Amino acid sequence: MFVVAHPGHELRAYHLLERVRPVVAVLTDGSGSASTSRIDESRSVIDRIGGSPAAVFGSLTDRDAYGALMSGRPNGFGELVDKIADDVLARGVTAIVIDAAEGYNPVHDVCHWIGRSAIRWLVAQDRAIDAFELDLVGHPEGDGRGVRIALDDAAFMRKLAAIAAYPALAGEAAAAFELYGRDAFRTEFLRHVEPAPIPPASWVPYYETVGEARVHSGLYSSVLRYGVHVRPILEALTSRGVHPDEDALRPAHQ
Repeated sequence: MFVVAHPGHELRAYHLLERVRPVVAVLTDGSGSASTSRIDESRSVIDRIGGSPAAVFGSLTDRDAYGALMSGRPNGFGELVDKIADDVLARGVTAIVIDAAEGYNPVHDVCHWIGRSAIRWLVAQDRAIDAFELDLVGHPEGDGRGVRIALDDAAFMRKLAAIAAYPALAGEAAAAFELYGRDAFRTEFLRHVEPAPIPPASWVPYYETVGEARVHSGLYSSVLRYGVHVRPILEALTSRGVHPDEDALRPAHQ
């Protein structure tokens, strides 16, 4: 199962999708500030490779997700943990790939901890789960322990074609190619998820500095703060149904 924050994240590991035909959970509909959903585009990607949408599939609008973060409401996110865990049990899933928490986008990071929380609960139920994370803004080759897949020419061309057929992500794809070079995306890297605490309240992620700049320019009226808004949500998620002990996350690879 893939557990991703937004539609289109699955393209970062498109060849893996082709090979394993996973169940894919997507937290939001990718509507952003324009309120135009792109969930059907991801549904088409998943259908083409023979995968399956999960029970959680575009469950929130991006506005809903940000609103829940700003107001400190963890319940909706906790319900997603429960639905994902139930889906894993029902389908007999043995490996989960989640968005990495890179401090770039708060919903990406919340998705990461939703995934971790579901995995922790499943492990506490004696389910053996291999857990991986997928970088979304970092270099495709990544670092750390995990699995690297090198795409041959045919697989790479199929991946590029899938990206080109997803017009809502054209700008993001162009920026990523410019930053790292197109050939960097011949590698797909899944990092093993290791036990880790949530960052301290003093941490200032990239999205917070961007928010400050946009408030200063008049685009936003207030800043989403990690320590004030996001961390309490993560604390609620990590303590949900399992004592918040780092060692409770014991993926099968360990």
